[in-house]
Amino acid sequence: MANGGIIGPTQTVTAAVCQSEVDHGTKTSNYTFTTQPATTAVTSLLVAGGGGAGAAGSGGGGAGGYLCTSVPVSGATEYTLVIGGGGAGAPNSCSTGTNGSNTTLNGVSAIGGGGGALTGTPKNGVAGGSGGGAARNNATGGTGTACQGNPGGPTNAPPGKGGGGGGGAGAVGGTGGDAAGANGGAGSSSSPLSGTTFAGGGGGGSDCTGQPGGSGGSGGGGAGRGRPPSGTTAGESGFTSTGGGGGAGCGNGGAGGAGGSGIAILVEPALSIPAQAPGVWDMNTVYEFVKDGNWV
Repeated sequence: MANGGIIGPTQTVTAAVCQSEVDHGTKTSNYTFTTQPATTAVTSLLVAGGGGAGAAGSGGGGAGGYLCTSVPVSGATEYTLVIGGGGAGAPNSCSTGTNGSNTTLNGVSAIGGGGGALTGTPKNGVAGGSGGGAARNNATGGTGTACQGNPGGPTNAPPGKGGGGGGGAGAVGGTGGDAAGANGGAGSSSSPLSGTTFAGGGGGGSDCTGQPGGSGGSGGGGAGRGRPPSGTTAGESGFTSTGGGGGAGCGNGGAGGAGGSGIAILVEPALSIPAQAPGVWDMNTVYEFVKDGNWV
C-alpha cells in the first residue's frame, strides 16, 4: 500500500455504471428514435386507431386496441413507432364502418378498432381491437382482441331500431334496444404510464323518430345520433389521439362518424451496465464504490 492506494496484481473487476431512464413521452404521430446502447426493451402504451361507425341507425365503431407491454428491442438501434389512424365512417346503410389502423413498434401491435355494422345483411359488427356495434334487429357485435379490447354491443330481436354501441378497452358496448341507440363501451386508464383514459367505444345510432343515439364511451368515443323528425344527422367522430370509436349516424340517412387516431407513450428504463476496470485502485475510489453498493 502506498500513497493511499491499493497495489496488487492486475485483475479484471466489474463495476456497475448507471444508464439513465429515457422518457420519450406521448406520441401522436410516427416517431423515429435510437435506443440507448444497453436497452433490451421499451415499456410502451400502444393505442390503435378507432373504428368508423355504421350509418342510418346502426352500430358504433369499436375502440382501437389498448396494449401496455414491454417491447423487445436491441441496443443502439433505430426504431420507428407507427401511430394508427382512425377508420372512416360508413357513408350510407350499404357499408360498414372501416376498421382503424394498427399502432406498431418493432412488430408489436395494438389492433385497430372494428367498424360499426351496416343496416343491411349481415348486421353484425366487425372484429377489431375492440369490436364494432351491431345494427338493429337481432345481430351480434364484433369480437375484440384478447387483452386489448372488448366486443361491440349486440342488438335485440325485431322490432329493434337502436344500434349497438362499439366496444371499448374497459367494457363491452351496450345492447341496442327497440328505440334508442346503445352507449359505447368505456375506455381504460389502467396503464402505469398514464392516468388518462383512452380507447372508448362509439355510441349506436337510432332509427326511431325522436329517440336519442347512444353516448360515446369515456376515453374518446364519439356519440351516436338519434333520428329527428326531418333532416340527416351524421355521427360524431371519435376524438383525435385517443383511439375512440366513431358514433353511428341516425336512421334518416346520417353517415357514421370516423374513428379517432391512436396514441403511444414510450419509456426506456434505467439500467445498470457491467463495466470493466483495472486492478489498481485509489482508496477513495474504492470507498465510494463500496458506499454506493457498486463494488463487485
